[in-house]
Amino acid sequence: MRWPFWLPRSRPRRLCVVGLDVGLEVYRLAVLVGTPTRPESVCCAELLSLPEGLVAHGEVLQPLALGQWLHAYLQAKGYQPQAMCIGLNDAWVSHHTVSLTAGLSKDDVVFQLQVEVQSALPDGAAEVCVDYDVIPEPAEAGELLYQVQALSRARMETVLRVAESAGWLALVVAPRRAALASPYDEAFGLALGAWRETAVNFLPHRSFMQALLPYVWWLRVGVSVIVATSLTAGSVGLFFSGPETKPQHTDEWVSAARAHETAQQAHTQAKAAQQRGAEQSHWLKAHQALPSQSLLWSRVLGQAAQGVRVVRLTQQAAHWTVHGEALSPSHAQQLVAQLKALDIWVQAPELLQLHVMPAASSAGLPVWQFRIEANLKAGA
Repeated sequence: MRWPFWLPRSRPRRLCVVGLDVGLEVYRLAVLVGTPTRPESVCCAELLSLPEGLVAHGEVLQPLALGQWLHAYLQAKGYQPQAMCIGLNDAWVSHHTVSLTAGLSKDDVVFQLQVEVQSALPDGAAEVCVDYDVIPEPAEAGELLYQVQALSRARMETVLRVAESAGWLALVVAPRRAALASPYDEAFGLALGAWRETAVNFLPHRSFMQALLPYVWWLRVGVSVIVATSLTAGSVGLFFSGPETKPQHTDEWVSAARAHETAQQAHTQAKAAQQRGAEQSHWLKAHQALPSQSLLWSRVLGQAAQGVRVVRLTQQAAHWTVHGEALSPSHAQQLVAQLKALDIWVQAPELLQLHVMPAASSAGLPVWQFRIEANLKAGA
């Protein structure tokens, strides 16, 4: 005999994504839906006629108002997107080729590329965020070549406010041509970025979301077990609730105990999930703050006082070590004082080594070799 499955089957989760192409004069929008693993259909693809003053010549002037307008516009059409992919003017993106030592971690590569690109820009240039690819061309022994794209962080934060105001998650911020699927549907190619990798993406959120998938899976399994246990306990309680089995007060006590145990399990699961989310949020904020603080520290080294020469600079996460030479101990101490003036340290710079090296010839001057170590706040 085959028992019928009376529990309601869960509906497959649907993902609705907006692709917004902000051109110089034309603004396109596409809405795609599908499962979390693949797109299935195009809901709409159209030219937008935006209210005056929201966008001008490809520049978003009022991000909060634009996000609210897009939310209301799509809601009136019956769409409820969860995520957004945005394309920006290609002229805002600068391109660079950088050579780095092979074997660096991903975080170190991002930081070093950001510092190299920032130093190549004119003095006073705005802070940038970067995306990169390894160039499959031969380089010097022990080095790798990277093709780097850079975008002003202020412009990226502006478009992120558009998604935040609309209540959507930003998945892709890319140059318009990087997401081009055909000569006329940049918005469609951008929306596809929710399911496939685009050539350029200044947001690393999809890789961060992939890292969260195992935790989300285990959380769903835990919730399913709790629900199944509750339903089973309820069914058993109803089956044995007849007067010929056990006294009514005993059944009530057993049901209450089981409900209490189920509630404790659910509380433990929720508390663990909340703690993991807080740790991941703290990690993400720390790694977002690390490049800007390290940039201040490296600028001081680049503008060191006369009489000081930086020989070697090493970095491991937030820990920095500087090896150099000075004409006198006071020159080395002056450099330490300049670094301590920055409000970016969890452990202020310390002069851990200072010793004199005799001159190579009778006409030369002795040189003082030093070592400075420090820890940035962002890594704490």
